[in-house]
Amino acid sequence: MRNLLWRLVAFIVTRPTLTAWLITRAHRTPYFHITSQDGSSIYMGRWWLFNAYGRGPDGETLPARWSWLPSVRIHHIMRPDTDRHLHDHPWNARTIVLDGCYTEERPTSGMQRDELLRADGFVLPPDEPRRALFHRRAGYTGRLLFGQYHRISTVSEGGVWTMFWTWRKQGTWGFDVDGVKVPWREYLNENTPSTRDASQP
Repeated sequence: MRNLLWRLVAFIVTRPTLTAWLITRAHRTPYFHITSQDGSSIYMGRWWLFNAYGRGPDGETLPARWSWLPSVRIHHIMRPDTDRHLHDHPWNARTIVLDGCYTEERPTSGMQRDELLRADGFVLPPDEPRRALFHRRAGYTGRLLFGQYHRISTVSEGGVWTMFWTWRKQGTWGFDVDGVKVPWREYLNENTPSTRDASQP
């Protein structure tokens, strides 16, 4: 039932007129964009639709003012991840692809048979476990849980627009290196260049 409701939401927000309105509206409330480490290019543009979090006097993110509500952002993913390893996120999240498409890599270990059957392909990176490839198109919605790893390996020309929902923070984000989670600061210090801004997750 819950998946059906999310598919209905995805159907509604991907109507071209509403998608254009959401993107325009979000541009009124920018969040910081994620850049390459040298700051020369944008990996992902990000804007708020609804921000449940507070801000401290120095601009740092504070705990959610309403912990039961999600935060909602519009993302414009301009290019794929260049990090070799898969990463997770610090909260449970839900994405809806508004416009464009991308290919997502996820580890096959722990996947149910029906998930494996839905894969668009597989890749076996050198010295790493097999990954399933999923082509995410406009209208797709799916969840990504804290501790689930993934990587965006291709992005459509012109980038892909997504609506990204996040719930209560559960930890820090990091990278799966040989089955061990390496916190993002440590990983980015050891693996440069990266698509991510090492100053903020």
